[in-house]
Amino acid sequence: MAEKNEEQPSGRSLTKLNMRRTILVTLPFMGALTFWQAYDGLVPLMFKNTFGMGDTLTGFFMSLDNVLALFMLPLMGALSDRTNTRWGRRTPFIVVGALLAAALTPLIAVANAMHNLPFFVTVLVATLVVLSIYRSPSVALMPDVTPRPVRSKADAFNSLMAAVGGVIVLVAISLLVPAVENPDYIPVYLVISFMLLVTTIIFMTFFREPKEVEAMHRESAELGIPEDKIEASDEGGKEREKDPVKRRSLVCVLICVFFYFMSNNAVTSGISRYADVVWGMAGGSYAQVQTVATLAAIVAYMPMAELSCRIGRKVTTYIGIALMVVSPLLISGASGFSPIIYVWVAIFGIGMATVSLTVYPMIVELASANSTGRYTGFYYTASMSAQVVTPILSGTVMQFVGYQYLYIYVAICAAISATPLLFVQNADSLTMDEVRERQAAAEKGER
Repeated sequence: MAEKNEEQPSGRSLTKLNMRRTILVTLPFMGALTFWQAYDGLVPLMFKNTFGMGDTLTGFFMSLDNVLALFMLPLMGALSDRTNTRWGRRTPFIVVGALLAAALTPLIAVANAMHNLPFFVTVLVATLVVLSIYRSPSVALMPDVTPRPVRSKADAFNSLMAAVGGVIVLVAISLLVPAVENPDYIPVYLVISFMLLVTTIIFMTFFREPKEVEAMHRESAELGIPEDKIEASDEGGKEREKDPVKRRSLVCVLICVFFYFMSNNAVTSGISRYADVVWGMAGGSYAQVQTVATLAAIVAYMPMAELSCRIGRKVTTYIGIALMVVSPLLISGASGFSPIIYVWVAIFGIGMATVSLTVYPMIVELASANSTGRYTGFYYTASMSAQVVTPILSGTVMQFVGYQYLYIYVAICAAISATPLLFVQNADSLTMDEVRERQAAAEKGER
């Protein structure tokens, strides 16, 4: 009888997230995104205004982090797959990388204040390296501790927490960066360092990876997911890659990811310069526009995740892409800045959030448990490849074609990202209705 009781359903609805676990597992990614929010907006201004670089050359330097990530992120993801410590597979990478990043981040602003380009580039590259140590492991940790049917919700919450961190940094930028030619960025980067440190300390104190992975296995068993679908061997992951349907689906999702980031990163890496030239927003005032987009994303994450669980990830992704096409066209058609721009920017933020919360779970759905880190590396290879190309290409468009064409470029890239989704199969997990049916059947059987 004791063995039977151990297999009984927990009584908790399996269509809902374990919020304590989900909040803790999203903290490292939230800390990292506070850095990237400032990186995309402020570093181009440093290169252009402090060191006098043109938009094309600035775009080249902005792509260096993504060139580095092309090698580092798949390597760290695969390495964390094979790691086995008493703290778990991902936690050592997360803690070491985040603490080093917290120490290095303020030195970027110090080097800028010194007008020392070699020191600036050295510190910047060092920070990017240590962030790359834990970016793939921190993202791969979410599916490690989340049952398959609710991964879209968990990924949405992950993005939501990251967006909250981004809003904090955007508010700091708008308040702490004055509208002068060469502002002092040190206060903003101290805020970022503080965020990295606090999120890491909370994660270290309250999250125990092996315990949470074990809990995920129990919950998956309650859903009726076979053991070989929860924790497959390394060979199982390789066998899946040989399946022609799944291989084609994986490639098509990765192509979608590539063009999604071509669109998205063109905005994040170009908005500060675009706002300065086209809208006349100097200093940190561009952050007001980005704050609106990020707040809209925060509001959209959970409802769109719920929608994806009901109508499927592919259909939801098409909705997000449509918003990412329409809103930039409206922005580009405006003769100048006006309050209506905030509406178009908010629509873009909703579209961006919608696509971001569906594409990664699609990739994870095609992976085995022991290849999640490797597949996360594939995701980042696609996204970082786009972010190598798009700062240079969009910078060239702004410099030689015209700043006003930035959002035309954004809309075109978003539209292209929709095409490969036509060929994607096996990207949706159990629907919420199926989960409820399984749980109701299990509870009825116990009676």
